[in-house]
Amino acid sequence: MPAARKKPALAATAVLLGLAAPLVLGAGQASAASVASWDQVAQCESSGDWSINTHNGYYGGLQFSQSTWLAYGGAQYAPYANQATKQQQILIGEKVLAGQGPTAWSVRCRGPLINDHADPYPATTSYPDPASLPTGTLVKSPAGPDVRVLINGAGVPVAGSDVAPDGYDLGKVVTVDEARFNALPTTPPPGTVVHDQAGGAARYVVVAGVALRISAADWTAAGYNTRADLGVPSAWLKGAAGATLPAGLVVHDQAGGAARYVVVGGAALPISGAEWTADGYNTRADLGVPGGWLATAANATPPTGTVVTGQGGTDPSIYLMVNGTALHISGAEWTANGYDKQTLMGVPEAWLQGAAAKPLRNGTVVKDGSGADPTVYVMAGGMAVPLTGADFTGLGYDTQSLMGVPGGWLGGAAAKAVPADGTLLLSPDTPTVWRVVGGGKQALAAADFDSGRYSFADVVKVPAALTAKLPTATG
Repeated sequence: MPAARKKPALAATAVLLGLAAPLVLGAGQASAASVASWDQVAQCESSGDWSINTHNGYYGGLQFSQSTWLAYGGAQYAPYANQATKQQQILIGEKVLAGQGPTAWSVRCRGPLINDHADPYPATTSYPDPASLPTGTLVKSPAGPDVRVLINGAGVPVAGSDVAPDGYDLGKVVTVDEARFNALPTTPPPGTVVHDQAGGAARYVVVAGVALRISAADWTAAGYNTRADLGVPSAWLKGAAGATLPAGLVVHDQAGGAARYVVVGGAALPISGAEWTADGYNTRADLGVPGGWLATAANATPPTGTVVTGQGGTDPSIYLMVNGTALHISGAEWTANGYDKQTLMGVPEAWLQGAAAKPLRNGTVVKDGSGADPTVYVMAGGMAVPLTGADFTGLGYDTQSLMGVPGGWLGGAAAKAVPADGTLLLSPDTPTVWRVVGGGKQALAAADFDSGRYSFADVVKVPAALTAKLPTATG
């Protein structure tokens, strides 16, 4: 506790005589103590409560008497010590310590102050703003060892594994202002063209923190060759090149064209002209991407397990994506199967209609996602064909991923009598490949495959019971 608590006459005299608060003249660090030591004193004096008013004439974490608080300049911060911040109380404590020494506090509490001469709030060194430094400069904050390289206003992290192969000279690291260092974005701004600092011919453009590969054709056609080509740390580039663009991002071919797409799960879904404004896509940032990347993404579909609905909201239906097909989720299944716990993605409704009409890929192995029906099925021409345990292993489906699907949709697919015309079937009782025609089956010859008319990759293995019940088609 400060001396005024033990010797109130001293502080009172200072106030009565109008003396200024004591100054620390030449005392330097010898009369100072670290914040940690002051915390210990406060713990002893007030159980560490910096805002306490004990109602016995002493205030705050260090239990100043009102006369001491005023005599040492506390009024510049607050009328009473308990109304000041921890730092402000410590600063007044420093003045008391300089003027009276550790003995100003009780024997049981003064211990941490005796041998600790650290300045609790040393004057900060002025460091440069990283914004004032050129691209390619290595920087760090004064508070930590992490190094970043400046790339178009961003501070891209440099890993230890990058230093040697990327040729970074740690002897040239510039220490910069800590707050501004921490505020640096860690990815270059959209449109920045980058390459691996360690070398290589591959070039990328940064879009929403992701590095998209630029093909040779895109390099000049899209004008990327006119931009600065900047080297970035190898580890960062590897991660950025393996990432996917965030869902909801609107993109177009950087080389030109009117087509616009929205990214969902790494797939680029086309936006129709009507949907562009009706669904509010025109209000989002529209970012150019390499045409080669876009062509691949436009042929992709949101990952299996993604839950989607029409962005326009005109159709409240919700769907589960499985192998590129949108399977309808009933209202009961929405919560019972836990789909409501997943992120619901808005997608263009025209695209969604096509995905919902698309048969689930032949050979996909499915079961009821709720677990209510333990039967496992294989998809063949839109029909869910039930598999026995022997079928599941005998036909090799135990080596494939088993997809959980909405039970309502599965019930409809399982109720179909025969697969769609054109489906190719093979059962274990015969080497013959059958083609479904008009609800029946037609045998195919080896020549049909040799000529390229059909492909064995399209053949679905099914139980013998299915092919046996199909009548042989004539003609």
